Amino acid sequence: MASPSQIVTASADSAAAPRSFFVTRRPTSAWRVLRTGAAFVTFGLGAIVVSGLVWLGARGNDAQRERRAQRMVHRAFALFGWWMTRLGLIRARWVGAERLHGPGPRLYVANHPTLIDVVLLLARLPQAYCIVKTAARRNPLMRGIVARAGYLANDDGDALVDACATRLAQGRSVLLFPEGTRSPRGGLRRFQRGAAHIALRSGCPIVPIVITCRPPTLSKGQPWYDVPDRRAQFLLRVGEAIDPARWLAADPTTPVAARRLTVELQTRYERWLGADEDDA
Repeated sequence: MASPSQIVTASADSAAAPRSFFVTRRPTSAWRVLRTGAAFVTFGLGAIVVSGLVWLGARGNDAQRERRAQRMVHRAFALFGWWMTRLGLIRARWVGAERLHGPGPRLYVANHPTLIDVVLLLARLPQAYCIVKTAARRNPLMRGIVARAGYLANDDGDALVDACATRLAQGRSVLLFPEGTRSPRGGLRRFQRGAAHIALRSGCPIVPIVITCRPPTLSKGQPWYDVPDRRAQFLLRVGEAIDPARWLAADPTTPVAARRLTVELQTRYERWLGADEDDA
């Protein structure tokens, strides 16, 4: 999964842009690039501040420290989302957001069209263990936050499934991107089976979140300075929870059930995103 550290890393890559870049841009586009750069700088500075706050708040047992750090990330991302909106870079609209909350833990599953997805999602989730790329645990700006919040690396295999199932059994929620990284523009990558295995092992319902962004921005392979000519409109729709018990009852083994549940999940996302394209 793409992590918040990628946003920090992307700002460092800006030095590679040609010197003549701003000269070849229209004034309005260049102004939008400058505002985007300001947002990246703000994110980096904010990461330093949050790291310090998380370190200062490191008291109590592991669960208490993780919940406290997750709430700090939640508030910081809510503020950053507000700042990007004020800069005129994005606008986010939620449909069915009330389904994010309810009794018991949730396994949140989302597609991943842009770098901003994780910001918008965690800004709505006061408590969630996020599955991040290993690079986030090594990034000097992010590793303290990732460690204190208890976020899990997406390359741990069976250990990751066990860790997520354990947290769900303890009444905590988990957020993951089944594609493992950002989606290709206009489509989906093949879903990995981790989400299905976690749901089947824990018995926790999957809460699907379908994200669209028009025009595309900060997608896979898109430089940070390749900004659209207008504000990016995000639509985040929360679907009905998917009960994994149906697949356990229908299939004799967990691997078969996980494969079929993953196929069903990807089919639903393709159908939902296809309907969005038809409505565009």
